[in-house]
Amino acid sequence: MLYDDETRRDILSRLSGYRLKHTLGCEKAARELAQKYGADVEKCTFAMLLHDITKNFSEEEQLNLCEKYGIIPNDVEKIDWKMLHGKTAAAIAADVYGAPPDVVHAIAYHTTGCANMTLLDKIVYMADYIEENRSFDGVKTARKLAAHNLNKAMLYGLNASLRDLVRRGKRIHMDTVLARNWMIDNM
Repeated sequence: MLYDDETRRDILSRLSGYRLKHTLGCEKAARELAQKYGADVEKCTFAMLLHDITKNFSEEEQLNLCEKYGIIPNDVEKIDWKMLHGKTAAAIAADVYGAPPDVVHAIAYHTTGCANMTLLDKIVYMADYIEENRSFDGVKTARKLAAHNLNKAMLYGLNASLRDLVRRGKRIHMDTVLARNWMIDNM
């Protein structure tokens, strides 16, 4: 068993407001996707409980965690420090909650994606993207795709994210580009 009810309560006690609601929505979406695609439900839900545990941390707190865990922010993360929450949440998941390496990896890349994504990685990425509390143009399409073809849903989500980043004039994390290219090559 990766975690018990007490650990779940401890994790959820660190979240509040929208972040708590979002996390519970992600947990539900991950459970559904894991069951549909034959993934380890416990690993998927554990990753979702922890994926945003540092999301509301300040820049100083994020950088302190980076220093503590030897995380070296890349050029994009130095400018958009909120992107660090995937890596810092992954470090907390491993250090504090004993998450196994595949769960840690899925948490670390839940925002950007990456090349060579495992089924667990894809489910964590998509559960975060389509959970029931999300409301943005295209989320209904992403949900429909995820219900029928996880890879098509992934490519749709990555393409939509890239379009949104370009539209807003934001820097693009290289892991997202690599994830998209890998998805195209492996569909």
